[in-house]
Amino acid sequence: MMKDERVDRRVQRTRQLLNEALMSLIVEKSYESITVQNIIDRANLGRSTFYAHYQDKEDLLLSGMKKVVHSLMGSVENSPMADEGNGESRRILSTLPIFRHAQEQFRLHKAMVAGRGMDVILKTIQNHLSGHIQEQIELLLPDGQTPSVPPPVMATYLAGALLTLLTWWLDHNMPYPPEQMDEMFQVLAMPGVWAALETTL
Repeated sequence: MMKDERVDRRVQRTRQLLNEALMSLIVEKSYESITVQNIIDRANLGRSTFYAHYQDKEDLLLSGMKKVVHSLMGSVENSPMADEGNGESRRILSTLPIFRHAQEQFRLHKAMVAGRGMDVILKTIQNHLSGHIQEQIELLLPDGQTPSVPPPVMATYLAGALLTLLTWWLDHNMPYPPEQMDEMFQVLAMPGVWAALETTL
């Protein structure tokens, strides 16, 4: 094994330990009360090691969340849905993977959406989600047509609605299964999307 490869693996392992330490602490206490000392104690690493990789706990949080957000965004894609009225199929924005992931990591997600001081991460998630949804909406547009509602506006609306619905679901301890939450989001969101896409300027 090359020396650079050993260094890279050591860096990855250190960052993983720090990220896991922060995530475990978020489940236990509010984000704003967590200190760098708490994190390095949990990870069993030195303070100099922490600052060799991150500027502060927010830098660590954002770095760790990028992987989660990227994974989730890749799963929010167009999926075919049969239209029972005329047999044709339309496409929807599948949110089922997001609800399933939140269910699997319930304590972490609930701590994130309910915790004080977590506004920065929710804003980051919404921005990434909005950007990805915009890409998917633009794939639905007929060639050369401009919808009456610009894709960035639709995407921002949908991302906000999805995060609000997800927060409500977690706050109420997931009263419905992920599949039903996805179906309800489709019922609420997609008719408006299609109405906007079919009304062109």
